[in-house]
Amino acid sequence: MTESMDRPQDRHHFWLVGGLSLGLLLMGLLRWSGQQENLLTPLAGLATPGYILITAVFTTMLVRRGLPLNKLGFGVRPDLRQLLIVIAAIAVLRLFAVTLHPLIEELLGSGRNLERFSDVEGSTASFWALMLTNWTFAAFGEEFAYRIILMRGLAFVFGDSRKAQIYALLLQAVLFGLVHAYQGPTGIIGASISGLIFGTVVLLARWSIWPAAVVHGTNNTFGIIELYQG
Repeated sequence: MTESMDRPQDRHHFWLVGGLSLGLLLMGLLRWSGQQENLLTPLAGLATPGYILITAVFTTMLVRRGLPLNKLGFGVRPDLRQLLIVIAAIAVLRLFAVTLHPLIEELLGSGRNLERFSDVEGSTASFWALMLTNWTFAAFGEEFAYRIILMRGLAFVFGDSRKAQIYALLLQAVLFGLVHAYQGPTGIIGASISGLIFGTVVLLARWSIWPAAVVHGTNNTFGIIELYQG
């Protein structure tokens, strides 16, 4: 990594990936401020459009700087191997939801703060609106931003080796957890674990976005149904 960072091209990648990371964290901070009373609270509504803008801008700059991407994650066609990866990942996430997640809640003394989605309970219109958001901005949008661009960029900056991919996997999972700070400590831990699983799916799928997006959307769908049912 040290030797590669001596090249101007790699230094550009380093600063761009760092800028993307800080931008995503800032949007997470804005989302968190929507449930607090502070100076940033009036700006909380800018979190989602800001996250889209930041992702688009840094993706464009990284592509222009030559970050090796497989057609932005859409280049690998879904196949049987990817289907098996999807099934296994969903099973792991559901197992986590019924075993480890309740234990985390007990240890921390509280569950995830899902007040942001409180209008979904019993509301068919809100249910389908959130489902649409889930399968667009969450399933594909977050996988694109955090796994296809951020994790790929981190791996490249760290030297693009197997070890570099592991470092990138862990770092993006931590950042993904912190961005979900609006859900409280339990939400941060839960999102970090989910980010770790989503990232592993992307690596196993050879940087394809399809399996992780399907896993992400399906996992969220279970949660949205639970919210709707109260």
